[in-house]
Amino acid sequence: MCGFAGFYPSINMQKDNFFLNSMLNRIKYRGPDDTNIFRNNFIALGHHRLSIIDIAGGKQPSVDTKTKDCLVFNGEIYGYKKLAKRLKDEGIELNNSSDTEVLFKMLINYGIKKTLEKINGMFSFAYYNSREHAIYLARDRAGEKPLYYSFYKNHLLFGSEVKSIVDFPLFEKNIDFNSISDYLYLDYISSDKTLISSVKKVKPGEVIKYSEDKLTSFKYWSLSQSSKKEISEKETLLRLDELLEKSIKNRLVADVPLGLFLSGGIDSSLVAYYSKKLSSNIESFTIGLQNSTYDESNYANIVSNTLGIKNHLTILSEKDLLSSVYEIEEKIDEPINDPSIIPTFLVSKIAKEKVKVVLSGDGADELFSGYAPFRHMKIMRLLSCFPKPLGSFIYKVLGNVSYKDDYMSPLFLAKQISKGLGYNATQQAFKWMSSYARSDLDKIFINDFSEKYLKHHDAIENLVDSLEEKKSLHDKLTHLFFENYLPHNILVKVDRASMYNGLEVRSPFLDKNIIEFAATMKNSLKIKNKTKYILRKLSNDKIPKEIVHRKKHGFAIPLAKMLRSSLKEKVSETLTSNKARVLEFVNKKSLIKILDLHYKGIDNRKIIWSLYILEVCLNNNLKN
Repeated sequence: MCGFAGFYPSINMQKDNFFLNSMLNRIKYRGPDDTNIFRNNFIALGHHRLSIIDIAGGKQPSVDTKTKDCLVFNGEIYGYKKLAKRLKDEGIELNNSSDTEVLFKMLINYGIKKTLEKINGMFSFAYYNSREHAIYLARDRAGEKPLYYSFYKNHLLFGSEVKSIVDFPLFEKNIDFNSISDYLYLDYISSDKTLISSVKKVKPGEVIKYSEDKLTSFKYWSLSQSSKKEISEKETLLRLDELLEKSIKNRLVADVPLGLFLSGGIDSSLVAYYSKKLSSNIESFTIGLQNSTYDESNYANIVSNTLGIKNHLTILSEKDLLSSVYEIEEKIDEPINDPSIIPTFLVSKIAKEKVKVVLSGDGADELFSGYAPFRHMKIMRLLSCFPKPLGSFIYKVLGNVSYKDDYMSPLFLAKQISKGLGYNATQQAFKWMSSYARSDLDKIFINDFSEKYLKHHDAIENLVDSLEEKKSLHDKLTHLFFENYLPHNILVKVDRASMYNGLEVRSPFLDKNIIEFAATMKNSLKIKNKTKYILRKLSNDKIPKEIVHRKKHGFAIPLAKMLRSSLKEKVSETLTSNKARVLEFVNKKSLIKILDLHYKGIDNRKIIWSLYILEVCLNNNLKN
């Protein structure tokens, strides 16, 4: 794991070193163990390293003295030892025993397309092929590891975070208001966009090539659900058991201490079961909250006690949550309106005191239909028949009712569901999750911005319209959750929360073979009265029954309460200050009213937090 930055072509030694240091300065936390810079007459590369495999030998940037090719790489290649043996059998010499060296020699000898077909891992990398005078930027299939780029004044700039690029000296930072529109609808920025108009994301499963003054791109992988396999439930269970055990075995390879996150949900509990089976001394990390409706720690203790895993449990106070907000807001540059980044940051911080790598259960909900909309597809079809004005009316009524700040309280759920009433079933899932109803957008944002970027641009509708009409509702939801919500929200959150603490997180469910197997499974094996049917069935003889049959519980915090107490002054002052960047497009009077209503008991947490995180990210992107 690491952070890297670079540009092509290089300029001269003095400027290259200065520019690289500027680009690397604000992402040091991604690789606290070592920093190296390389430049020649063609390319300039910088790398911060978090040492996990081959501590002595895996230094970067990698440079081949014969071909003059270069590589910077972030992530892990799983099963790299078998790939190393294959290379050696073909007479290809390896200079060290790291997965970086294996990837580098594969790229040199096999080329970009063949290498990407062969490797299984979480990764982003920049590879310079000197024979082609071309640079390749590539990202893993699910989007676990980030990579951004920009073409600026005849230079291709690239880095692990947006900050790496905007910190290039004299870089022009112009806000992309279409990206802000996306964020307001989705709570994250989709596709290849960022807050800065000239900075783009390399998308999951994508390669960007720059050669002969031309930028081109191609997808080397995408999720395919077109070929459902007619295999029995028994065969599916046997295959899934085999794949998951193999995936976890590959992810337990490290030359440093390793542990796992344990929430007490079915996904992390399954990971815990196989991890304990394969590594008897594995330890887990759990956080609990003082508000019992948000706290899952009792379930985590049940799992750890049953499996015989030493679990490190920390009960967090509101003061702990508040301190983490200050740390996160110093670094975050890609807006995600997901407050669970706060507990994820804290559990990462606690884990880092004992280990450098943890395993998590991320990806299971997207692949095996773990979210509520998968279970309520019939209801969603029914709700789509109601007139939209009815949903607006219900939302308006509930918007004037105060209710207790408990996890997923009935009135909170009703208010969220009302946002989707009358919309087609595929859109409803994302309307439910959104922070704003149509009426909120009309009231909060100034007319010019609303007219230009919101009224005729609905990011949720655009995503749904891009789907193949012939797909089933179930497959459409899987596509949207896996290719949008997962890489642009969940994995951004996990990457930043962990890397801000110099911790590597590995997700066994996002193994290439598991992703592709899940995509070919019959949907009837994913939903049968309950979500994640096949995972529950697989868990029956592995983890306690009360865990197997638990309802899904998100990783949440009592944010509404915090915005009325510990966060009140900070958030209010930030958003209503005359220096607030969001006031360029937000109506200040409407914003103050939203804050005042929240303080009086009306739950406006999603809107307030959405604007606060956007303000923080704008500042971190635009500051000199």
